[in-house]
Amino acid sequence: MRLERDRWRDGRAERRWHDDPTSDQIEAAVRALDQETRTEVVLTGHDDQYLAVEGGNGRYLVQLGSDVDDDRIVLRSVDAAPGDEVVVAAGQPRRVARRDIVDLDTALRAVRSFAKDGRPDPTLHWASG
Repeated sequence: MRLERDRWRDGRAERRWHDDPTSDQIEAAVRALDQETRTEVVLTGHDDQYLAVEGGNGRYLVQLGSDVDDDRIVLRSVDAAPGDEVVVAAGQPRRVARRDIVDLDTALRAVRSFAKDGRPDPTLHWASG
């Protein structure tokens, strides 16, 4: 497993990597997301699968995909109001559907499951993205 996270300064991203991170390091990286200087965390498994968490401050975008093909699934909120919001993801403001924004607890559940076995948490609502 590899943990990658960004840190933005003066409009430029600095990337930091940790091979074989602990669960505490992974959770701390997600909790540190703030939509300003820290906007993205990516976990990459040994089978080229990745889980990306973007945003911060209680509003997160979570997607699971593969470096081998273009398939990806997006974690969705089941009780979101209709409409769009702006979330800073990978250093850039993005307008996204509210259904694609989840809270911290939901994002952490997805992260913990992926870190454990490289798979999406089956108790969460995932959709093709």
